[in-house]
Amino acid sequence: MSTCINPSLIRQYLYCPAAAYYIMTGAAEPPTERMRTGKEVQREAVEAVAKALGAEKIEHSPRLEGGGLCGVVDAVLWLRGRPAPLEVKLAKPPRKIPVHHKAQAAAYAVAAQHHYGKAVASAYIYYTETGEVKYIALTRDLVELVKHTAQQIRKIQNGWTPTPAYHPAKCPSCWYRKYCGFTSPHVEKI
Repeated sequence: MSTCINPSLIRQYLYCPAAAYYIMTGAAEPPTERMRTGKEVQREAVEAVAKALGAEKIEHSPRLEGGGLCGVVDAVLWLRGRPAPLEVKLAKPPRKIPVHHKAQAAAYAVAAQHHYGKAVASAYIYYTETGEVKYIALTRDLVELVKHTAQQIRKIQNGWTPTPAYHPAKCPSCWYRKYCGFTSPHVEKI
């Protein structure tokens, strides 16, 4: 297994540690139509955000590696001479940005800082369904959360299996529920 941790795995672990475990052990969810659509609108979305923020330069889908993290971010925007990762989400923004979205953006920011050798103060998340751009400050607490989550993921790499925990808002629509055993005992009437 790779020694670096992908920021998308940080996001997944914070959403559900068991799902991250299934991904790491080879049971990744196959691409859905929604995932494919997201990739199609990504370039256009990146260009729009870059223009709105006044980016000097755009790097589409660069692979970032550093600080024990590695992965392909949707884009890196160069703002005032500094890199700022941009993550595109094919969704409406929730009232409050979920911690797993913030942590993924922060993980890309940490990787970018090491990768480019320049200070990174922030990252951005673009929600395509409303066109909203959210600023994510790279705070000490967020960096510590990324580091702690990466340690938990390394424990999985070393053989630890997280115990699945049922969550009524997440599990019913989760692709991994068949592995956790959280499937509905009720048969739906058609």
